[in-house]
Amino acid sequence: MDQTITKLSLAVLLLAAGLSAHGGVYRGPPGLVAFPVMLPPGVPSAPTARPTAPTPAPITGARDIVAFSRTWQTWWEFNKEPFLKSRIRGITGPVTGSDDFYLGSRGGNKVTDLLLATPQDRTDRIVPALVALLKAERAKDIQSACLVALGKNGVDAPGVDLEKIISARIARDDQEVRETAVLALGIVGRREAFDVLSDLLLDTKVARRLAKREKVRKRTRAYAAYGLGLLARRVGDPQLSQKIHDLLWKTLQDKKLKDRDLRTAIVNGLGVMRADTNRAADKRLAWQTAEELLDWFSQDLGRTTESIQAHAAVSIGRILGRGKTRLHRRCKERFASVLKGKKRYGHPLVQSSAIALGMLALPKEEYADDEIFSEVLQVHWKKGRDQTARQLGVMALGRIGGKSNRDWLAKAYGRGNKARDQPWLALSLGLLCAPAAAKGKPDEFIGEMLLSDLVKAAADDQRSALSVAVGLTGYTLAPAKMLSLLQKHESDTRTAGYICIGLGLLRDPVATQQLSDVMARSTRRPFLLQQCAVALGILGDRNANEQLVRMLKENDSVAVLAAIASAIGRIGDRRAIDQLITMSKDRSMSKLGRAFVAAALGGIGDKDELPWNVPLSVDCNYATGMDTLTNGATGVLDIL
Repeated sequence: MDQTITKLSLAVLLLAAGLSAHGGVYRGPPGLVAFPVMLPPGVPSAPTARPTAPTPAPITGARDIVAFSRTWQTWWEFNKEPFLKSRIRGITGPVTGSDDFYLGSRGGNKVTDLLLATPQDRTDRIVPALVALLKAERAKDIQSACLVALGKNGVDAPGVDLEKIISARIARDDQEVRETAVLALGIVGRREAFDVLSDLLLDTKVARRLAKREKVRKRTRAYAAYGLGLLARRVGDPQLSQKIHDLLWKTLQDKKLKDRDLRTAIVNGLGVMRADTNRAADKRLAWQTAEELLDWFSQDLGRTTESIQAHAAVSIGRILGRGKTRLHRRCKERFASVLKGKKRYGHPLVQSSAIALGMLALPKEEYADDEIFSEVLQVHWKKGRDQTARQLGVMALGRIGGKSNRDWLAKAYGRGNKARDQPWLALSLGLLCAPAAAKGKPDEFIGEMLLSDLVKAAADDQRSALSVAVGLTGYTLAPAKMLSLLQKHESDTRTAGYICIGLGLLRDPVATQQLSDVMARSTRRPFLLQQCAVALGILGDRNANEQLVRMLKENDSVAVLAAIASAIGRIGDRRAIDQLITMSKDRSMSKLGRAFVAAALGGIGDKDELPWNVPLSVDCNYATGMDTLTNGATGVLDIL
């Protein structure tokens, strides 16, 4: 066994020894050693008491965000979800009891027997089972898993008031459970949660009685801020959104408020509130919020506040989206001025400005006046001082798209350093090509160029990045060569995992059998197992779910259980519900194992097409080191 595999194996064993059923999501390798453990949707956390700063990865699953923020894997892991939608997610039309379901694919319609959970599944089976488990077991892993799973399902059941069930856990003697309960109210996304969340944010007497504390902790208040933003987005009522905006903005302006995590949570909460901007009231609120945040972002509040202000740029991008209005122009010009660097700005402001331009600017071919902003990003790639900002800027070019950016990226890729530059440029090209690929119109030139380099790649990291990039291009001649590469490199867990993802992104069912075989051989390799399952879920494989449920019964490895539970939830096949409910009642299973069963039930019953935290995760500035946002274990972006 070579040195790399030995390091990976040791890291997995060390991490698994300290895992619980929440957090610790794989976000790319820290330094030279990867920790390829994917944890399940939804269960909160690693340490017994939540840390205020990241702790060593082998102990808790948390790690220093800044230390590994320069890898392309980190960007991908935060931004991947919209590209990994399973074929069974987002299906419209009636769902019957039949096991046959027709789904479109590039090769025409094909039959698959994967079915989404129905409303009756949630109210009559999943929610009652989760509530029963929640009441039967006090273990924090089970409590946390059930709370997030209930939030994902988001419905009452006979005799079950979801808000009351969840709110009762805010007084628990475990900080992890308390915070998860607060966040779960936002995940549920019903207006009934507003009073509880607003009281917690403001640390009122009512909130102190609810929490049974003399003072509501700052971390709990931060989770309430995130929850309020998600609540506004989910409900979509302009009046409620205005109330939440006023509450969050007033709290942010409080001169006595110094806590970095709470202020960051408020800024991000404001950013995810965006609802239907075709409605006049929503549009007015979006513009109001963007104006306020732009002014706040532009103030000189000192270097210690820049990492908080940086999130305002991303929030503006989320609120406004692409456009040609005067407000759009002002925002773009402001962020471009930060990137040009005539004044020395801190790295977080530069990073977020690059991200925001990628969210706001239009390609030259669509709006000539925006050409300057792509040019600013291109110059910054060549001359920028902060490596992470350069990387985020080149990904922004892929987000903007257009022929001129495509041509520039292709040339830069040809000239770029294979180890340092090409993985990022390849991923950006894949990102740029993805919208056309989704419509069945792959960019054959880019696809062929990247595939040719993938076949010749000598370094594992380059091979992994190119696998994902080729998958995003949708290049129709790629599957056969990538299947050959998967066979050749299966022993390299991380490389093989990303080849699997690339094959799933290509959406060619020819890969199904080999992916299934690799998954069956990966019961001791959780990262590869989960990536195989993700790919099979994208492809709509009818056998993957049965295979995973069987593995869940037969495994006792924490890391493997985590990967299996996550994969079952992602695939979302309702036929697993009865088996999982039976397992949730099986006291011969470990409590941690039953927590993973609850996480899987939460994923199957998820009311949303994409994970609940996608509005916060996609295009986030993960490099600012905010603990409650993400630290690899206990932040809101680490709970899937």
